[in-house]
Amino acid sequence: MRGQTPSRVHLDRVLAADPAGALLWGMVALMGYFAAIGGIVLVLLSDDIGEWDRALGHSLTVQIPAEASAVRVETSLALLRQTAGIRAVRLLEAAETARLLEPWLGPPAAITTLPVPRLVDVQIDPDAAIDFADLRQKLSSIVPGAEIDDHREWRDTSRSAESRVASLLEVAIAAIAGLLVVFAVYLTRGRLAVQGETIELLHQIGAADADVAWPFQADALRRGLLGGGIGAAAALVSLVAVVGILPRHATTASSGFTDWRLWGVAIAVTLAAGLVAITVARITVLRRLALMP
Repeated sequence: MRGQTPSRVHLDRVLAADPAGALLWGMVALMGYFAAIGGIVLVLLSDDIGEWDRALGHSLTVQIPAEASAVRVETSLALLRQTAGIRAVRLLEAAETARLLEPWLGPPAAITTLPVPRLVDVQIDPDAAIDFADLRQKLSSIVPGAEIDDHREWRDTSRSAESRVASLLEVAIAAIAGLLVVFAVYLTRGRLAVQGETIELLHQIGAADADVAWPFQADALRRGLLGGGIGAAAALVSLVAVVGILPRHATTASSGFTDWRLWGVAIAVTLAAGLVAITVARITVLRRLALMP
């Protein structure tokens, strides 16, 4: 305690044994957990949006009726390959089509009895201005009933839905931060009430307001960082080890515990919790001291 004024020494000892301190870090840990969950999901959601844009923005699917002859199929493929803006054309094998349709139509054996159209995977230049209306007309003239699905509607619908989810998550994180502020204010006021006589005495004998407020600030910072860190770590463990959300991103450059962005979210939540706790403690204590004669 060397270098501290008597008021700081006294209040440091009192606050160290204050059971309300455990309540503070416990509540911060709970709120930090949910805030970190929301932040991590936002990171993963941004990955999904990017993957959808890349996948759907660079490809389209052509459906050719099952009864089309081999000559008409090859002529359609030739037309697609000659179209400006189309990079690659690949006719899916029957087995590939069966695997794609299995979740909806059942086992591959059952699919073989149905008039399943031939599917063509077409890779396009996303910056190319392809006249899809003209392309559809030309394909229909070769194979009546041929259809082009350029995925733009799916992409726009998916992007809109995920953007709404992201907005809701952002609102939820902001609400958690607001709740943390409110809780920290009431808890600090409660601690001030318990130590009211001691604070008034220190104030009357001339202790500086900063000296009286400092122990509350330091204690709030320690417990805020502790609670925020515990909550953020629990969120990481929950998502990686329990829920299993992150392993599905194993094909990306970094995933799971090795993804620096997730550690960034955890660190940000921890620091934010400490900052909120110390700021609320300082403002609340100084306001209380300002009302004293």
